[in-house]
Amino acid sequence: MNKHFFIKLIGLLAVVIFLLSILIYRNYIFKNQITYIYKYSQIQIPLDNKTKLNSSSIKNISIKDENNNNIYTYVFLSVDGKTLMINPPIDGFHESSTISIEISQNNTLYFKVKKHTQIKVSKSIGEPKYGDIVGTTGKFMEYQYDHMGIYIGNNKVIHYCSSTGNAADAKIQETDMEPYFKKGTYFILNIENAVPFNSQETVKKAKTRLGERSYNLLQNNCEHFVIWCKTNNSESPQLENLSEKEMVQIKILTSLGINLQ
Repeated sequence: MNKHFFIKLIGLLAVVIFLLSILIYRNYIFKNQITYIYKYSQIQIPLDNKTKLNSSSIKNISIKDENNNNIYTYVFLSVDGKTLMINPPIDGFHESSTISIEISQNNTLYFKVKKHTQIKVSKSIGEPKYGDIVGTTGKFMEYQYDHMGIYIGNNKVIHYCSSTGNAADAKIQETDMEPYFKKGTYFILNIENAVPFNSQETVKKAKTRLGERSYNLLQNNCEHFVIWCKTNNSESPQLENLSEKEMVQIKILTSLGINLQ
């Protein structure tokens, strides 16, 4: 009786050890598959030849936190359709949270949000240099806003703009400074924190998104674009500094399809 009990106990322990080893191994693999991002990181996921996505199918992509709550990101495809672009929620991803992105049934990616240092910006007046963020202040329906672009030299700038004022027509393009940034009216936006990208890298990043038609006033506007070119974060200090009332007004403009530029 004691002998049989001892054999069963050994067998049970072996099963427990086996299951624990699987759990530890899976946990090790899971941790090593996590990509670390920041609160306002733009997530870019290269797509293989087997993964075919379009504007309709990307709506089925599931993005959730560790509590299985949906995260309201802005998802779109790169101009060449080979990269899935995911901009953070308006208030950013929650720090220290884990995000799961299910692209298909057999393709789920995990991201961990690191502590984020909020950027500090200031404006100055002067001649723009290659790779600088240039901006101009406009007004629409009593709402004051700054439109911005990346200066690439020779009086040229890359920015999100529309010739009709309709968000549906907005795209990232290279244009002359005028009429968008008129002489004597524009400013230089300086990022006072450490900036990881120099002028050459900034312009190179801006050019990778030429032709993009995925404008969104709240989650992918001209400011998100230029800050991303400089820091790799899709962040909009203008939106972060809005009052609750102003944010409601912005959402109304968004619902009307209006593009502030």
